[in-house]
This record gives sequence, structure tokens and C-alpha cells, in this order.
Amino acid sequence: MNWTGIVIHHSLSHDVSAEEIDRWHKKRGWRGIGYHCVIRKNGKIEPGRNITQQGAHAKGRNHTHIGICLTGNFEREKPPEKQINSLIKVITILKMVYDIQKIERHHERCPGKLFPFKQVLKKVGE
Repeated sequence: MNWTGIVIHHSLSHDVSAEEIDRWHKKRGWRGIGYHCVIRKNGKIEPGRNITQQGAHAKGRNHTHIGICLTGNFEREKPPEKQINSLIKVITILKMVYDIQKIERHHERCPGKLFPFKQVLKKVGE
């Protein structure tokens, strides 16, 4: 794939595994989890869809953007520091490996109003 960006999501749920999200997405009729990785509240990074495959996470950007989902509902709570630190590590690595140029929200309300998007961009050099 020719990745040019990353899209950040939140699961709008409690702390769930990539395996659980895979089940949710299969129930929707998808072939499996749409995100390329899931970051749990404790900072654990779980693989999702294979990085060599197009995602199913952001209409119009699935073929160009890697999907990262953080578990939680950031309309109601702030993400834990461990989770944000893992996100920064993942983004930093993906930027180097794939020469990523854009880090984006899924949409204006995702990953939630309490997600520190500007802080994350600053930490990864955006």
C-alpha cells in the first residue's frame, strides 16, 4: 500500500480487545476489523487488519490512510497517559516507515472532544 496518512479513532466503548472489535465489524458484514491497530487503555498495542491491506475505517481514505483506534469514549473521558504515549510511539514509527505526511481525526467528533489531538500532533512533529 502507498500510505500517505493516519486516521485516529476512538471505539466509543469500554476497553475492548482488537479481537472484540473484529467481531463487531464482522457482525456489520465486513470481512473483519477495519483498523490496522488498536491501542488499549493500559497502552498495549494490538494488531488489527494487516498493514498490507486497505482499511475499512474512514470513507474515502481507506486506501491511503492507516487506521488507529484507541479504546474508550473520549466524549466522556480523557484517554490515559499510557494510551497516548503508545499512540505517539506508533505514529512516530509509521511516519518513518511509510513517510506519512498527514495525521487526521476520523471526523470532527471522533476521536472525541476530550481527546488531546493538538498535543498529539505537537509530540509527533505535525
